[in-house]
Amino acid sequence: MNVPARFRNLLLAAGLVAAVGCSSDDPKSPTAPPTTPVPPVTPVTYSVTVSPSKSALEVGTTDSSVITITVARTDNGAPPPNLTKATLTTTLGAFGNNAGLQTLEAELINGQVQVAFFPGGTVGTATIRVQVGGSVGFGSIRVVEDQTDPFFIASVSPNVGGPLGGEDVTIIGGGFDPPIRVLFGGVPAVVKSSTATQIRVETPALVGSLETCGTNPSACNQTVAVSVTINLNEEGVATDSLANAYSYSNGGGGSILQPIIFSVTPSSGLNEGGTQVVINGDGFEAPVQVEFGKGSLTIPFVEAQLVSVTRTRIVVLSPAASAFGQGNLNQLVDIRVRNLNSGRTALAANAFKYGVQVLITSIGPGEGPSTGGTQVTVFGQGFDEPVAVSMGQHAQQVLSVSGTEIVVLTVPIVITNCADVSGATSVTNLETGNGFSNGPIFTYRAPKPIITGVSPSNGSQNGGQAVTISGINFTSPSIVEFVIGGQAYSAGVGAITSSTISATTPAFPNSAVCTGTCDDDADTVMGTRCTATAAGIRVTSPTTGCTNTLSGAFLVNPASVCIND
Repeated sequence: MNVPARFRNLLLAAGLVAAVGCSSDDPKSPTAPPTTPVPPVTPVTYSVTVSPSKSALEVGTTDSSVITITVARTDNGAPPPNLTKATLTTTLGAFGNNAGLQTLEAELINGQVQVAFFPGGTVGTATIRVQVGGSVGFGSIRVVEDQTDPFFIASVSPNVGGPLGGEDVTIIGGGFDPPIRVLFGGVPAVVKSSTATQIRVETPALVGSLETCGTNPSACNQTVAVSVTINLNEEGVATDSLANAYSYSNGGGGSILQPIIFSVTPSSGLNEGGTQVVINGDGFEAPVQVEFGKGSLTIPFVEAQLVSVTRTRIVVLSPAASAFGQGNLNQLVDIRVRNLNSGRTALAANAFKYGVQVLITSIGPGEGPSTGGTQVTVFGQGFDEPVAVSMGQHAQQVLSVSGTEIVVLTVPIVITNCADVSGATSVTNLETGNGFSNGPIFTYRAPKPIITGVSPSNGSQNGGQAVTISGINFTSPSIVEFVIGGQAYSAGVGAITSSTISATTPAFPNSAVCTGTCDDDADTVMGTRCTATAAGIRVTSPTTGCTNTLSGAFLVNPASVCIND
């Protein structure tokens, strides 16, 4: 075919374009290679920890809490890049100063930054939120009212010592804020240690001298005021003083000491003796003799057992009231101290009472199961073995007795109508008949069964299925019943523990599971439809009358689908 030249050129150009745009295998496919898809970037998450140096600040003060913010990646624990920004916000107070911002941006270095938090003027809890990227951490600081302890002196112990000083004395009070200065009669004492409520000092020597005691013990005593200054030479300096708080006493003149008794602690004890008694005074000198009694034929002096003696303090164990006859039994007696080397004596009249009043202050625990076996401690005073103890209206087994504590083991009791039994605690000292009958209440708790489950949880209407009932407070014997529609069906009961009961399901009548209508054979004669029916399980203790039901715990599968059709 002859094609004109102008058409031949057009066909040639079209052929070149087709050759470039399509492959020889598939003229419709482009020759450029496909683009590889870029996977999505997994966002980086951080663990943000907010740690304040103080959990509470006083409202309106310039005190601050340094908040340390620690940030680390959750996948590898690495810190974020340096200068990553952390945004802090607070619901209370401010960052930087009391007039600062409640929102602040801080830059992290090696995953950390510290920011000062100030309380501001509002009481409450400041919730501090820190956000780094899409990750958030929280912390809190309480802004509280003025927590400063009041400053005061309450007492000085011991409150007597020798005129040469050097005695170890404790000042009791509150608000003791160092630096502290302590004066005895205007003379500085050496402060050994201090807390907010106690100051321990070494007494200074008395300025001047004391008279010889002679026959007047008060002549050789001199009382002085004790003063305490806190925040010495600082802001908030304050002074408190306690008049006649400390007595200097030399116990006599020359080299011969005259014993003096200032106090006796405790002032009463058991007739059987053995009570540790502390006698405070001055002029005591070993060897020393301490006696309890009246020095008469009917109430004789009886020597006590010496534990320790210093110039100002004697510790003894009281003798038995019946050491020589029964004269001191339940009597108010004197205490006599004799320095054996000099023969000088001191007498504290009517200082000690034999036969402490029986008193119950508390018991613990205050309840236990009716099955007994609970160990209970009775706290009080005046307990003197042998004793009788009653709690919850029943006499208890006594395990041990001291003057201030009795330990008993509760006995089992009979519970009726599933009712707890409560009663006051009483203690009687059997030898004297002294006692206390209106102590704290002890309660015997009825062991109420609680059903938590049954396994297996379904079975045939025909019964005979072995099941295990789980729970607590099961007792033997127990009655097990399966309940449908208010009708109870007794189960066979096997082994019983406090937490399990082995039982055999009863046979259930058709009336329990067949309630609907049916005509499965299509003969127009209607029968009764039987369906799977939930039964409750009831456990009852015939001994205590306690019972518990777990509703719908067991599914009864019918033996037939349609009966009487």
